[in-house]
Order: sequence, then structure tokens, then C-alpha cells
Amino acid sequence: MNEQQNVQKIQEGYDLFRKGDIQNLMKLYTEDIEFVIPGPAQVVPYAGIYRGQEQVTTFFAKLHEAIDFERFETVECIAQGNAVVALGYAKGRARTTGQISEEEWAHVFRMRDGKVERFQVYTDTAAVVQAFQRSNQMAM
Repeated sequence: MNEQQNVQKIQEGYDLFRKGDIQNLMKLYTEDIEFVIPGPAQVVPYAGIYRGQEQVTTFFAKLHEAIDFERFETVECIAQGNAVVALGYAKGRARTTGQISEEEWAHVFRMRDGKVERFQVYTDTAAVVQAFQRSNQMAM
């Protein structure tokens, strides 16, 4: 696939995510997909490394249980070769604390044969950690 087709595939994935259609979203990933989500797993319930379709499906379940998104938007997608970088913004409420997490993020996708083989998140982990901590705890 060319770079524009890769960007279209990523944008399709974001649309499916926003609709909550994880079943069809998973069709955009290779069988050996790898997700890298930063943060301390003892605080951020969905942080970690997920490998394969089953683990990535678990990630999406954990994310849904942890955050109620008010906004999740892609601002720009940049492609070069088999890589796509998406820049965006998210605002959501941590379900366990009721606190808001607001962040700008970068997502890096590696494509193989028209599907995503690797996904890595870059974000303000301190802001995310703070949303999952009770207000009487200090942010890490």
C-alpha cells in the first residue's frame, strides 16, 4: 500500500474506535499486532505491552472500563514509507476517580501488507497518572 492508503486505513481505524466498533477495528491489525501503551501499570489500568489479537482486544476492554472519553480526535496524520504518525487530543474521565485526563498525544503505527503490525503511544503520562490517582495522592 502507498502512504495515502496507509493514512486512510489509520483514519478508518480511528472512526471505528470512536464508534466503539472494536470487532471491525481488530480486522485492521495483523495477527501478531503489538501495542505499546506507556505508564505505570499499577496506576494506569491499561498501560503495558500487548501482543497478538487476543491481548489487544483485552487492552480495548481495559481502556473502556477505565476511561469515559468526552473527546478523542485526530488532528493530523503524517506518513512515510510503512510508518504513520497521528497527532491528536483526548479528554476523558477516569471511571475509578472521576478525575479528568486531558492530553495531546502522538500515535506511531507500523504497517505491513495493508494492516497495522505495531502501535505505540506517546503522551503526557504524568497527566494520565494524575487522573487515576485519588485527589489526596501525589502524581508520579
